[in-house]
Amino acid sequence: MRKPRRVFLLGAGGMGMAPLAFYLREAGVEVEAYDARFTEPLRSKLAEAGIEVLSEAHPKIEPDCVIHSSAIPAEASRVANWIEKKTPIYRRGEFLAKFLKRKRILGVVGSHGKTTTTGMLVWGLSQVGFPCSYLVGGRFENDELPPGKFVRNSWVVLEIDESDGTIEAFSPNATLALNCDWDHMDRYESRESLGKSFQELFIRTKESLILPRGQNLEHGCSEGIKAKLVEFDPVDDPAGYMESNRRAVIACGLALGTDLSGVDFSAFPGINRRQTVLYQSSQRSVVEDYAHHPTEIRAFLSERRLLLPDHLLKVVFQPHRYSRTKALAERFAEELSQSDDLHLMPTYGAFETFDAAGSVETVMGYLPPRLRERTRVFSEFSDLRDAIGPISNSDKDQVLFVGAGDLDRWARALASWERAGGDKHACFSDYLSNRLSPSTILRADEPLASKTTIGVGGSSRWYCEPENSEDLRTIVEACNLFGLQRVMIGRGSNLIVPDEGFGGLVIRFKGPYWKEISSRTEDSLIVGAGASLKEICKVACRSGLKGFEFLEGIPGTLGGALRMNAGAMGWETFDLVEWVSFLLPDGSIREIPGTDLNVGYRYCKEAFEGIALRAKLRSEGRSDHRAIRKAIDKLARKRRASQPNKASSGCIFRNPDDVPAGLLIDQVGLKGEREGGAVVSDLHANFIVNDGDASAEEVISLIKRVRERVKETNGLLLEPEVTLMGKSWSEYLS
Repeated sequence: MRKPRRVFLLGAGGMGMAPLAFYLREAGVEVEAYDARFTEPLRSKLAEAGIEVLSEAHPKIEPDCVIHSSAIPAEASRVANWIEKKTPIYRRGEFLAKFLKRKRILGVVGSHGKTTTTGMLVWGLSQVGFPCSYLVGGRFENDELPPGKFVRNSWVVLEIDESDGTIEAFSPNATLALNCDWDHMDRYESRESLGKSFQELFIRTKESLILPRGQNLEHGCSEGIKAKLVEFDPVDDPAGYMESNRRAVIACGLALGTDLSGVDFSAFPGINRRQTVLYQSSQRSVVEDYAHHPTEIRAFLSERRLLLPDHLLKVVFQPHRYSRTKALAERFAEELSQSDDLHLMPTYGAFETFDAAGSVETVMGYLPPRLRERTRVFSEFSDLRDAIGPISNSDKDQVLFVGAGDLDRWARALASWERAGGDKHACFSDYLSNRLSPSTILRADEPLASKTTIGVGGSSRWYCEPENSEDLRTIVEACNLFGLQRVMIGRGSNLIVPDEGFGGLVIRFKGPYWKEISSRTEDSLIVGAGASLKEICKVACRSGLKGFEFLEGIPGTLGGALRMNAGAMGWETFDLVEWVSFLLPDGSIREIPGTDLNVGYRYCKEAFEGIALRAKLRSEGRSDHRAIRKAIDKLARKRRASQPNKASSGCIFRNPDDVPAGLLIDQVGLKGEREGGAVVSDLHANFIVNDGDASAEEVISLIKRVRERVKETNGLLLEPEVTLMGKSWSEYLS
């Protein structure tokens, strides 16, 4: 394979793909990387390394090839689109095998333990100054080393993945095989079929084959093996797996031509999500481990029992994939029976379709009665937290989070809960520490009056300006975990903040990512939810795009306009929408066509339940920009003649079906009606303006008076169109 000049990585936030991004960038390849679920600090580390981190699956420059994670199937639209373009496309393992064909490779294989052992080997080599390139499938704790590195003319150390079958593409110079337990049942029907895949790799290995003594992993192919056999002595005790890994690493050093026996591996920083202690006190520890195979669970629980023999073993387990859970349910139950208390989470299916036989309830059915009778499956963190409960003065325990999926977030949330003593605001702050991009703003007790167009109200307990959609997802996740109410604001139009403020989190889109307005086709714009409607109108005018003119007079951002289906002069926002990208309540990001959205007068269901991130807006066609400017100016003059220019929230009441609300208010003689600094506009009676020093209480009191007077006179009950932050109008209007 010729070295590509630029590549596009799909699924680059995963710990198979991210190391590849680092490696290729250091090798001089231009890398653009996309993932629907980037997290910090990995996202920032990629950007710091010179990798173009994208928030949409559209590279800015046409790539020479596309590389995708095996978690993204070939039939997925994001992959299929590139196939249609005839752009070369590879799974991660396929690409690496071709790209590294002329390199000296030491490949690490095994059903489990690959990442930790590869990390130990790379770290050990760094301690003795042995130069090597590497790709490790996990982040080093404290980011002591990057997960991927390129060194010219050196050995390349990497994990070879059997789960997707790309193991068949490799012919390494040296192979370390750790074990061969039956796994990846969607591909291998038995331990023997998995073992055959390993054995064929051993035959293709050119120089050194490093194996645990006495396990006969090469059984059946000894005659075909040309590589020199190097053996190490594994530790029989399940709790001694780290010592076994150390011995394997020293054997690898010998195969590479260096001595690692003098390295103090007790100083090895470890790999993130592998035996990671998240919280520790004299009475309680919270520990997370990625163990998702019965053998791994046995080893991890055995080790923890030895480390803290006087602590109760409270285990939270989330199975990984339906196929594995279905095949090994009885073995999972057997190993989990070591626990004193067991709590379960629903099976994380990854890309597999639901299979009831692989649900976590299947594991529960094999548990011994002492556990089965009191074990529950949890889908809400707060319920799990309450079930674990506080530690009493006389007890000691260790809460072990074991498996994959939502588990890591819940583990960190419990650690924050313990550190913060159960105060939800302190928990919220602790959980987000070191999990947000450096440019994201998070502040406590933020005044809000100046952030609204009417200029009234108190402060919010928390205020945030996320840098990107990944940070937004993390922030929303924290609110959900700790029961914190949240609201979105744009320019603060159509909004009244109560004088007592808001006890939750206010989120505002202000950075460049949210304000982006770019042309993708001749007749459309891609627009971030934080872009002002006035600026969208201006860009459309410069581009000669018709249909955006009515936005000029609406004092808000696209996100608020989508939520409220804002309109003016007979037009509505969704007259322009081709699609909207939403952060949905389940944490997924989905692009929904405008024709599939539930839209009504001043309402969009999806924008109320989720959060609009960006949208594609289509024009009515093209025209000379001077003609568009003329139409905008005409609408602006009409607006200035009919709407007040003093501080207001816009129209206060929804228009009834037959008559405008402003006309009804005018007919009962309420123009100029005042409550302190709040005044019904003389220009448009459906506006209440702040005459300079109004309070929210005065504005609300005037709204009540206007509503009651219209009802008394006309029998019509006006409904507020303006939002009352954190409150329901039913609390104020009888």
